[in-house]
Amino acid sequence: MDQLIKVFATGPLPKQVKEKLARFADLKSWEEPTEISEEHLLEQIKDRTAVICLLGDKMSAEVMDAAPELKLIANVAVGFDNVDLVHAKKRGILVVNTPGVLDNATADLAFALLLACARRIVEADQYVRNHEWQGWRTDLLLGSELSGKTLGIVGMGRIGEAMARRGLGFGMKIIYTRKGNEEKDHRLTRELSARRVSLPELISSSDFISIHSPLNHETRHLIGKVELSRVKKHCILINTARGAVVDQKALIAALQDGKLAGAGLDVFEDEPKVPDELIALKNVVIVPHIGSATSETRTAMANLAMEGLLTAFSERLPENTVNKDVWPLFLERLKVGASR
Repeated sequence: MDQLIKVFATGPLPKQVKEKLARFADLKSWEEPTEISEEHLLEQIKDRTAVICLLGDKMSAEVMDAAPELKLIANVAVGFDNVDLVHAKKRGILVVNTPGVLDNATADLAFALLLACARRIVEADQYVRNHEWQGWRTDLLLGSELSGKTLGIVGMGRIGEAMARRGLGFGMKIIYTRKGNEEKDHRLTRELSARRVSLPELISSSDFISIHSPLNHETRHLIGKVELSRVKKHCILINTARGAVVDQKALIAALQDGKLAGAGLDVFEDEPKVPDELIALKNVVIVPHIGSATSETRTAMANLAMEGLLTAFSERLPENTVNKDVWPLFLERLKVGASR
């Protein structure tokens, strides 16, 4: 690296990541307990050449344009719906993300939500804490077994596959939707006895549905009123992907009307706001977007974002680049900056 990288991190970084970055970069970071506001973000990135941001930070055209020398955005998340990729391309800003390192943590949480909903764990906990338990009964807090049931996975990427393996371990039948060629389908059939189906078939055939699709223009409200009207009455929906993949108003109506038996939600359409209607429902388990929230995974995510950043500024294309078509322009801008 011929020039000092001026980095702004929109949240605290692990100690070891900060120490390594400090050897190559002028690092500033937002250390407050609350998310950084857009006003503060616009002010902090004015002279920065790179930003390490969190999934709640909207990297809009306005934000990018506030930093004339911005060359790279390292998004500490797998999804990158918070980044305006069209404008990033226009500006020649490279974007990297953190795939692979959070698969198991997110799948663990998705399966924990599935178990919590199926066996009514949160309801049972509150039942005891409220001193309502009067003794053993045959009909007390009856839930659903998992073994022999069908788990439908919407979006069979890395995290979806990790979820499928957990379902298989509990004796569940796996069906899924995904894009792509048939080579992966053959492997999934061979290894997991999993079957690829259309979305309508998955909706009508699943006892449990787990969402693992990225959020984009094709998947926004992928699960809406029509889809939710076709689920089995005892079906439970789990979402650890992005809130807007499911039409939240339609979801609330389906839960209130009993068309859907329950839901386990880690993500919401307008985070951190959660509708009161969802909070009021006893058959919904709600957690605050903690799919990757293990110390091991969060450290690995920050480290991967940093490595992507340092690799790019060393003029090598990072494997975790989201917009590889921008690479030539990024290199051109890098060389122009170095010559000043």
